[in-house]
Amino acid sequence: MPEIVLKAKLDEFLARQVEKIIERGMFENEEEFLKGAIKEMVRKYEIQELNKKMDNFAQEMAKKHPRSLSEAVLAVRTEEDESV
Repeated sequence: MPEIVLKAKLDEFLARQVEKIIERGMFENEEEFLKGAIKEMVRKYEIQELNKKMDNFAQEMAKKHPRSLSEAVLAVRTEEDESV
């Protein structure tokens, strides 16, 4: 896949922080740092989106099945006890 060049301007504080991280050997150079940072932000965004979808799904299921899991288990156990 072809690579696309992105440009970013950082304030002096952030630029120094990036330099320190690179000097510690966490990344080979600024490009590798930025690629890592972008990948991390993409993952974070994807996780947020999945969490929203799971929350919506849970809310829909709660509307369809208003009893909690504990209540459902107790009801089944009560039915079993009554049938014995």
